Amino acid sequence: MIEMIIGEILHKEPGKVIVNCAGVGYSLSISSYAYSKLPDNNKKQIFHTVFKVREDDMSLFGFLEKQEREVFIILSTVSGIGAKTAMTLLSEIKYDRLYNAIATGDVTLISQAHGIGKKKAQKIVFELKDKISASDDISDVLNVGVVSSNSEAVSGLVQLGYRNTDANATVAKIIKEHGKDISTQEIIRHALQNRMK
Repeated sequence: MIEMIIGEILHKEPGKVIVNCAGVGYSLSISSYAYSKLPDNNKKQIFHTVFKVREDDMSLFGFLEKQEREVFIILSTVSGIGAKTAMTLLSEIKYDRLYNAIATGDVTLISQAHGIGKKKAQKIVFELKDKISASDDISDVLNVGVVSSNSEAVSGLVQLGYRNTDANATVAKIIKEHGKDISTQEIIRHALQNRMK
């Protein structure tokens, strides 16, 4: 798999960049966010990449930040959401907001992206909420206040009557307020105290 490309930018346009890497011009699909952050032509740039191969197509997707690449990979695991749809989502909703929207079940925000709609947004949340809440690595990479790193606390709150999306949002808020080193027991205690207020 092609994990990274380092080279000079030969050409850029919305949704696409061509990079000269050791005399080979690679065409990368990019999001609107990545396009807005690109340097001028002939400048060197590092791209974190994902190489997708299908029977009738080979595509290379480029990202300036590892975080955006990780969200792209997660989105691509949803049935019916291909790489191009994932890139459309990342072009319309910045990766950290999109990640938070999935973790907290914000269907309204996700459905605002072109070609998504409410049903597809619900599908994305349904298929990814457990993966996100159980993924330690992605939370570390994203460095956002989502509780990917404490699925035990989420599970505990669900057992106490919380909906999964509410549990994720509650734990995320508590971790943001008290730091990521807070224990599962402390998270649950704060959640119950806040609920009683």
